[in-house]
Amino acid sequence: MNLSGILVVTAPGRFDECLAAVAALPAVEVFHRDPATHRFVVVQEADGIDDEMAGLLRLKAVPGVALAEMVYHYFPEGEPQ
Repeated sequence: MNLSGILVVTAPGRFDECLAAVAALPAVEVFHRDPATHRFVVVQEADGIDDEMAGLLRLKAVPGVALAEMVYHYFPEGEPQ
């Protein structure tokens, strides 16, 4: 199981909308919110690297998301990727 820490930055005035849309995505959990800077951090679980990247692209496609970048990546040693 791969885990990704992803920073999401929203367009001004769209924080709540984006947060709700991202929180509704499968295998994603919001861990930190900072409405003053239009940022939140999510952790995403994925079965492999391809699913991990597909999930990141899904986050980037949410309307109102200005930036979504993976800042942390973990996968257990010895597991197939």
